[in-house]
Amino acid sequence: MSSVCLSNVGTGVGFISLLVLSSWVYFILMKRKILKLREKFFQQNGGLILHQQLCQQEGSTETVKIFTVDELQKATKNYDESRIIGRGGFGTVFKGFLADNKIIAIKKSKIEDENQIEQFINEVVVLSQINHRHVVKLLGCCLETQVPLLVNEFVQNDTLFKHIHQDSNASTFPWETRLRIATETAKAIWYMHSAASIPIIHRDVKSTNILLNDDFTAKVSDFGTSRLVPRNQTQLATVV
Repeated sequence: MSSVCLSNVGTGVGFISLLVLSSWVYFILMKRKILKLREKFFQQNGGLILHQQLCQQEGSTETVKIFTVDELQKATKNYDESRIIGRGGFGTVFKGFLADNKIIAIKKSKIEDENQIEQFINEVVVLSQINHRHVVKLLGCCLETQVPLLVNEFVQNDTLFKHIHQDSNASTFPWETRLRIATETAKAIWYMHSAASIPIIHRDVKSTNILLNDDFTAKVSDFGTSRLVPRNQTQLATVV
């Protein structure tokens, strides 16, 4: 009887060991598969070219970070619905918290456009040079996903559109504040057109793309349809 019990115990231990080993092998293979997929997306999204160009731009690597997919998943609780702060035809914007408790906004586009990878790289490089108080600051990007993700500073007081059209107190929104916001927006646009290292045409300036911070300072955002214009180019034809 004891030999039968020992045999059963041995069989059970062997089965459990085989199960653990199989699970471990499966985990390792899946991890390698995920890493290879991330590496593929990183190269596909121009990660090496972007890193090289950022290194050539003085100060860019200090201000713009290339985030890992794990960092942004953790920051947004794996893109939980409760973290959504904006949604539209452009995609979805999530609120995130980094390990140092810094609050960020992560723009996750809906559509993948492989033909615009070079444009995306140029946009990141140019925006990394902009340090204007009335333009939403680009903090970095993530290239390990099928669609590149942009990481911006978080602006907490919503859009100008909401304050003048949807807020119950819109009628009491002071005209002095409205004029100041208009002036600040104009300053940002002038800067992008005339003072940036490579002029940027925003092409989608509207109240939903003007964010306001806690003291109602304007921040121009959403450069998804913007165009970079070389200084030796005097005309630009676009379709909006």
